[in-house]
Amino acid sequence: MTLTIATDSLLSLPSGASYSDRSGQASVKVSRKAATATDPEYIYIYATCDSLQLQCERYERYIRNLHKDYGEQLNGMMTRLAEARQEVQEVKEKSPNGIGTALKWYFFGLVSGGTIIIFIFIKLKK
Repeated sequence: MTLTIATDSLLSLPSGASYSDRSGQASVKVSRKAATATDPEYIYIYATCDSLQLQCERYERYIRNLHKDYGEQLNGMMTRLAEARQEVQEVKEKSPNGIGTALKWYFFGLVSGGTIIIFIFIKLKK
């Protein structure tokens, strides 16, 4: 698509007015912004294509849905992680002292072994 505008026509275009053309799904719009005390003169060219616009909107919707879905999944995972940490903390708090338990079973073994040996000697003497 081509939009041909003479330079003097473009420069004499009043501020806010524009030239535009459309061909099928493609369109172009040319406008001029007059110079001010602080800004220079600008020429704006806007070009669009409806099929590209639709494709962009489709992708934007798709990305929004992905953010929403993965955000919900992430929140669920964070909740499960917090629950697992809480369970680990509870198990750590309830677990007995490892050395104390080992010593308890060691002495239990000594006492029960000694008792069995004494019992066997008493039975053999009779």
